[in-house]
Amino acid sequence: MCLFWCTLCYVTVMYGSKADLLNITKRLGRVAVALMPPLLFMTLRPSPLPRTLYLRVLPIHKWISRVVVLASLLHSILYAYYMCWKGVFWMKIKKPANVYGVVAMALFILIGVTSIRKFRRLNFRVFYYVHYVSTWLTVILIHFHARPGVPYYTTMNCAILLFQICYRLYYTEKVRAIVIPISPTLSLFEFPMSGLKKKPILPSGHVRISHYHSNVVKRCLFQLVPFQHPYTIASLPDDDTVKLIIRNGQFKTRNNDEYYVTGAFEPVLNFLEKTNDVQEYLRLQKNNSNPFKVNSLGLLHSPLHYVVNARKVLICIGGSAISFGLPLLRVLNFNGVMVRLLWVIRDFKDLRLLQYFKNNFEGMEIYISGDFDSEQDIQLDYDDRATEPPEAPSLLSPGHETCALNPRNNSISYGSMRSNSFTQLTDTPEDDEVDFTNSFRLKKNKSLSQLRLDYRMSESQQKKVSGSAFRKDVVLETPSCTSHACPRVINTIDDEESAIQTDDSSNQKIKVPSGVKIYCGRPNLNELDYAWCLEQDCDDADDDDECCQHKFGGSLHANVEKLSQVWVVAAGPDGLVESTRHWATDGGLHFHAESFAV
Repeated sequence: MCLFWCTLCYVTVMYGSKADLLNITKRLGRVAVALMPPLLFMTLRPSPLPRTLYLRVLPIHKWISRVVVLASLLHSILYAYYMCWKGVFWMKIKKPANVYGVVAMALFILIGVTSIRKFRRLNFRVFYYVHYVSTWLTVILIHFHARPGVPYYTTMNCAILLFQICYRLYYTEKVRAIVIPISPTLSLFEFPMSGLKKKPILPSGHVRISHYHSNVVKRCLFQLVPFQHPYTIASLPDDDTVKLIIRNGQFKTRNNDEYYVTGAFEPVLNFLEKTNDVQEYLRLQKNNSNPFKVNSLGLLHSPLHYVVNARKVLICIGGSAISFGLPLLRVLNFNGVMVRLLWVIRDFKDLRLLQYFKNNFEGMEIYISGDFDSEQDIQLDYDDRATEPPEAPSLLSPGHETCALNPRNNSISYGSMRSNSFTQLTDTPEDDEVDFTNSFRLKKNKSLSQLRLDYRMSESQQKKVSGSAFRKDVVLETPSCTSHACPRVINTIDDEESAIQTDDSSNQKIKVPSGVKIYCGRPNLNELDYAWCLEQDCDDADDDDECCQHKFGGSLHANVEKLSQVWVVAAGPDGLVESTRHWATDGGLHFHAESFAV
């Protein structure tokens, strides 16, 4: 991007200038002015570009703004040098048009300084106010500074800015919200779906929220300079209530307060589409090789039905970004897509969030790791070096702790495991879920999963699970895992009535839905997960299996069709997103990142 924009600026400045310094100086100013409309166009929410989320074009906005600031600075320096060489600097600089140019240049420098990454992260509010106000001022000042005039550029700039204001005001509603504290780090923010001026179509869209101030002056001021916070919609588009998962921080929320809500803004997921037209659906599904896709005409009009061009989806989520993963998990499960959702959290208390969602949690794996100070420290381990073939469970090296639900003694037992915490220990003959796959096989297949039972159930065990093959919801009574230590055993309560909370134990009881697997530690993406994505099966008990002796880019042969049907999705802290991106792109997998960072 740097090479492209610098080359474009150099060519437009030098072409036809005949190496005349004065012509080059004038051209630099005109180029800076000409780049203002595309610079502002890239900030429109939502983006007018087809199938483009406005957050995706922010890098282009950043590079154009750098070129504008650099060209304007060179324009000012060369003109100052030219006027000093002519001996008319003090006389020329006092002219109103030149004064406007000096002020505009100062504002450009101020925008550039406050746009530095460290400053943005340190005080985003100051960055936003300076950015927004200075943009309007520079558009006006440049109009009066430029000679000859630039009325067409000014018209385009003002049209883009005014359109953004009108769009925001039209799609903004005032709502009264219910705020439910979940844990010290998370809160659930709810308001009626009728409070959205624009209803969402796809899952995992987002809205932008700001405070509704009772003071009229403050309210008008903050409407003129709209400082809004984006939050992903954790509920489904057809729900009656909009649910947002908010990380407790600088945006203070209070129960039963009023807020301004703008949106919804649709996500751009290249593997997910919505259509109610049967013919269009058949056309979109023509090249979809997923054998588990919804084909029943009776389900085509279900609100959960989407056209999903994927067979497997691996979702890596950190902290409050679970709001992006929950609706996506439910939609993918409904549409027959094999999905795994890895949620890395800091505090065990964050698990309370799940009881507020009526969801299909099948495929959800939760990793509790308290060894970091803030949510931004959440990340995945990824060793891009060649690793040894997976070892048998009895040979796992000590490291991270894993906790696996044990239905017999109602406890979450911990055991040693390697850092790729996708393995559940089977030292005892009881597991969270019962797998009857082997009962219906004509021959023994090989599978990477260590989650199935590798034993025959006794008569007593069969009686125990005769009502259901899966465990029921359980209630955990436990302190949270901290950075210092995790308890070796966490007791659970089967009887839901016994989970009535008292003043002393209200923070100790957490209901865990069925289908959810809980681990302590941090997941490590490696060749096991890559083989899962490409549907490579091998038996853990057979270390000599040729399938298991693969490495990245080695003997694991996957055709283009399989690669095109696998997606890796990440959302949350920068470290988690980047490590997941690195792992997915190294393996040639499709990758999608959802991030509101600027």
